[in-house]
Amino acid sequence: MNAHEQYQEIAALDAIGAASPDEERDLHDHLGKCAECRAVRDEYAEAATLLARGLEPVPPPEDLRDRVVAAEEDNVVDARRRFGPGAWWLATAATLFLALWGWRELAMRVEREKYTTQQAEIHRLAEDNARLAQKNDKLSAEMAALASADTRQIALSGQQVAPSASARVFLEPAKRRAIVFFYNLPANAKDKSYQLWVIAGDKPQSAGVFDVTGGSGNATISIENLPVATEIKALAVTLEPRGGVAQPTNANFFVMGRSSL
Repeated sequence: MNAHEQYQEIAALDAIGAASPDEERDLHDHLGKCAECRAVRDEYAEAATLLARGLEPVPPPEDLRDRVVAAEEDNVVDARRRFGPGAWWLATAATLFLALWGWRELAMRVEREKYTTQQAEIHRLAEDNARLAQKNDKLSAEMAALASADTRQIALSGQQVAPSASARVFLEPAKRRAIVFFYNLPANAKDKSYQLWVIAGDKPQSAGVFDVTGGSGNATISIENLPVATEIKALAVTLEPRGGVAQPTNANFFVMGRSSL
């Protein structure tokens, strides 16, 4: 038990008048320079007042006056002798002390839980801020790519399975990168993904998967490491099993466009 805890125990006894004169004097000296223990003493005093107001009056022992006078004459500070061998007052003081201490512990637990919750919220906000910063950096890079003089565009048109769909591809050949904006695609089922294919040679090459959710039908995908060693004949989108596949499982193109680099 540290010094603060010892003084706070004395503060609980002092609040109900059970502290010895020496304890009262030491406590008073300590409270003059310790705001924490002073606040605890105030809490105990308030609690003792509230508790006392709710108690039914109890007549004191008939010989209490004689014992108090005798205690003052002998300058006795032992609480057991001050209040008699029955220790009725010490029992009450101990019960009240435990109640007050439990009340304070409960308040401290609430404050700790509040602090933990606040720290978790701060951590979550910091993570959200980091994600937003990453999105902002990515958006800035994409905007710079769209404004580049070397950027080329390819328009993809809706095919038979989605005639109203379309897409626009912004290519950066020097960086082997592209940004594709899709419009009016039907929402894909949870067990399906849209997959973008670069058709350059005998076999289509996957350029990534994406989802379309909600009613807008819009989506965006960024492509890195485009194949530039051979001519890109076309780009197309199919609906595949969730997560994508190595090669298209069908020829039902949702959008398609032809170009060459």
